[in-house]
Amino acid sequence: MKSSMSGNTTRARRMFVDKYNVFLIVILAIVIFVFGLSTKRFLSVRNFSVIVSQSAEIGLMGLGMGLVTMVNGVDLSVNDTANLSALIAGLFLKAISQNFSSISAPFFILITVLIAISIGFACGSLNGLLVGYLRIPPILATLGTLTLYRGISAGITRGKRLAGFPSEFSLIGRGQIFGIPTPFVILLICGVIIHFVIEYTKVGYKIRMVGTNPNAARFSGIPDKSITMKTYIMSGILCSVAGIIIMSRTGSVAYEYGTQTYTLLSLAIVALANVSPGFGSMVSLILATVILQTLSTGFYALLMTSPRGSFFKDLFWGAFLVVVLIVRRIAQRIGINIKGNS
Repeated sequence: MKSSMSGNTTRARRMFVDKYNVFLIVILAIVIFVFGLSTKRFLSVRNFSVIVSQSAEIGLMGLGMGLVTMVNGVDLSVNDTANLSALIAGLFLKAISQNFSSISAPFFILITVLIAISIGFACGSLNGLLVGYLRIPPILATLGTLTLYRGISAGITRGKRLAGFPSEFSLIGRGQIFGIPTPFVILLICGVIIHFVIEYTKVGYKIRMVGTNPNAARFSGIPDKSITMKTYIMSGILCSVAGIIIMSRTGSVAYEYGTQTYTLLSLAIVALANVSPGFGSMVSLILATVILQTLSTGFYALLMTSPRGSFFKDLFWGAFLVVVLIVRRIAQRIGINIKGNS
């Protein structure tokens, strides 16, 4: 009986996810259509290349935020984890830049990426320790680590921008693979890996169980503290990859890069993708990312031609987040009906 109920719930969830993904695709098509009519500059190969390329940065942070949301958490430090990871890796890259050559470049770039991932692992571990083991509310714990990571970055750089990296390193953020921007390929690869983990491994099952009902998971023998720790570590690693892409694309590292918008965008991605404790789809997260980046690029094309355009940027993101929350609420109600009819 329980097995039958579990199977029905799984099928209902998948049906809702499939329908919701179609809903997101329709939204994306409408957004492209509207901006295509509004400005001739929007419908161009270069513009779409910029959209998919820049989607990777917020998309990776959105994946991390989505993961911790699934265990009933939040990670306000996603942006500062990315910046700190890029900063430490950037210091190493500058230190050995004189030894760069066509032969040694791949090796040193690999070491740089591994250093960034190690920092992301450490940041995620601290978040997981505070939330999972010390039971500090996630919003307070990650607000504290946000300030800590930003403070470390500002202290090391003394508020200055770190730049002057070898040109070979820019291939990560500006290169292409079969005509597709490398950053977007990295986002897709990370999305596929996380999708596999969530849908087809014991860790993914435990993440969903802990998010749905942590007490029931604990009594079932699932180590909820360890699972929470692992989830925050995965979030930290994803953010460190985002930091590497940002550093490679911009050719610099700044402790305050993206601090005004990226955390907000990550939360908006999770809300638009309809991710909730114990429930979420990596496909929805990536679609939500592309929608947000398309909106950002489209409004930039429209508003930046006006001398007052920059003043409406914060107004736009605030209003859009409110709309996203309303859409999510409607989608949740539709989802309840779908589950009830299954």
